[in-house]
Amino acid sequence: MNTTYAELHCHSNYSFQEGASSVEELLVRAGELGYRALALTDHDNLCGAMHFAQVARSLDVRAITGAEVTLKDGSHLTLLAETWRGYRNLCNILSYSHIAGDRRNPGLDPRYLPELAEGLILLTGCRKGPVSSLLAEGQRQKAEETLAQYLEWFGRANVFVELQQNLVQGDTQRNRRLIELARKLGVAVVATNNVHYHVPERHRLQDALVAIRHNQSLEETHPERRPSGQFYLK
Repeated sequence: MNTTYAELHCHSNYSFQEGASSVEELLVRAGELGYRALALTDHDNLCGAMHFAQVARSLDVRAITGAEVTLKDGSHLTLLAETWRGYRNLCNILSYSHIAGDRRNPGLDPRYLPELAEGLILLTGCRKGPVSSLLAEGQRQKAEETLAQYLEWFGRANVFVELQQNLVQGDTQRNRRLIELARKLGVAVVATNNVHYHVPERHRLQDALVAIRHNQSLEETHPERRPSGQFYLK
């Protein structure tokens, strides 16, 4: 099967106690699906970036290096390195986020983003992204101002409104609001699936990892676990 789709929001087991598939499993599955490229965007780290690039090269899949960065308010942004300068800036962003927080709870102050935006592509993030969260709270003006700020910092060509449909209640309404905002500001949109495992059956392991991370039972971590089993490569 040939496809022009490339997954740009994907977590491996380098998203510690969160990602439920290895780099090899993700890349082999991507090849089976006909992907020409795959991004690795682990939570707040680049620990798997070199391994990912090496395995991707051996499988003739283009590796895109990125990370899902946690901001100090707990919201998430997806950043992809477009150039070597972007990779260096992404490394600095992650260093700042860990200095400001700690190993388990990094948090980036957004004031660092303008000076480190060169060479990076910004996706507005999952349902915990700043723009998505503001729209969900009914703060449309603030969401518009936030997106406009990203355009100023990263440039219009390097900012994309991220849409995700994981068959979770609220996904369709959120995507409609995001598309309306993107059209209003003339921003391109991109579809991602916030992948945390390579095949749907692996969602059970992902649930267990979340429970381990919180040191609680599966029942107790129900609110923290993924709300569906749809977070896989499609």
